Amino acid sequence: MSIELFAGQWSGRFEGTNGGLALLDLDEEDGWLEGMVYAFDGNQRVPSACAPITLTPNGDVLEFEVAPNAIHPLEARFTRPDEFEGVVFPDKISVRLELDGDTLSGTWSTDAYTTGKVTLQRSEATKPSPYTTEASPLSWEAFQAEVLELANEPYRFIFRGQSAPWRLRTSFHRTKRKDLWRYWHEDVARVRYASVGKTEHVFDPANPEHNGAFMHLLQHHGYPTPMLDWTYSPYIAAFFAYSSASLSTQDVPPLRIFMFDAEEWKTDFNQVSNVTLCRPHFSIIEPLALGNPRALPQQSVAAVTNLDDVEGYIKFREAKAGKEYLRVFALDPSERNDVLRQLGLMGISPGSMFPGFEGVCREYRDRHFGYDF
Repeated sequence: MSIELFAGQWSGRFEGTNGGLALLDLDEEDGWLEGMVYAFDGNQRVPSACAPITLTPNGDVLEFEVAPNAIHPLEARFTRPDEFEGVVFPDKISVRLELDGDTLSGTWSTDAYTTGKVTLQRSEATKPSPYTTEASPLSWEAFQAEVLELANEPYRFIFRGQSAPWRLRTSFHRTKRKDLWRYWHEDVARVRYASVGKTEHVFDPANPEHNGAFMHLLQHHGYPTPMLDWTYSPYIAAFFAYSSASLSTQDVPPLRIFMFDAEEWKTDFNQVSNVTLCRPHFSIIEPLALGNPRALPQQSVAAVTNLDDVEGYIKFREAKAGKEYLRVFALDPSERNDVLRQLGLMGISPGSMFPGFEGVCREYRDRHFGYDF
């Protein structure tokens, strides 16, 4: 059986002597799989476990044994099991999983005489969005009427514009890679080293605020990150949706603008800035704009996550809480040029959104050659 059928992010539950949430991040290498496995205990007074894994499937079976590291139950860091009174932490965990379509299921056992079953589901991030919109796309005028009602609650909602109805997914998770441990400790470390002479600041990897700022800077310059860009302005979100849309082909799909209730989400759920050693999360942060002149004009906000399927996670949280956090608008792409002209009169144009030489070139390209260039 092909290795690529096992690659990706898998999540689900383990149960038995103890139970909780399991997460498996597998990258496809040249003939084998490599990644991290996490077991987050349902009892948040005891440590959870994680371990790096390297393995090759045997037909439709994944079988591995790992020496787990203990993770603090409330903080994204390693811990010592003997810090928790009465806890017996295993030295070895053995797992056997069998693939059936989009499901991995099987058994687990430890040398501490704990056993049980585990079921994992493949991420659905490549499937169509579970968020529906109106049957017909909204006109620009109708969309403005919708968002103007929010004027009395500034900064409660954040917005994201996309030129097509893609599912929410970070640029890192859109790659074939899913192992954030390797990404953070190897890839980002190399980029930080290589960019020292290209940035106005030295970013200290031991400083969480510096890490957020550096990741946001990478995000704004095209390097894959586990972040999603958002803005406090629905008009800036519309600019990014319309400016990246193309009318050069037939049957252009509706544009999509997401509206997320960030204030309610932050009230209801713990916000985490880490992407490793932490439970699955989707968190809103406002990174420092160190060396990032685009952040302020774009009224930037960032979401950071260790999940491939963001929309599936938000849907799950909505169902549990009985609330709506995410709303999606579909907009008519045929109004693109008129909308961009109106936004330009509002001061939202390439020149203002991209301070620097790139913004100058994009601004005058549109002025001299039109929006259909």
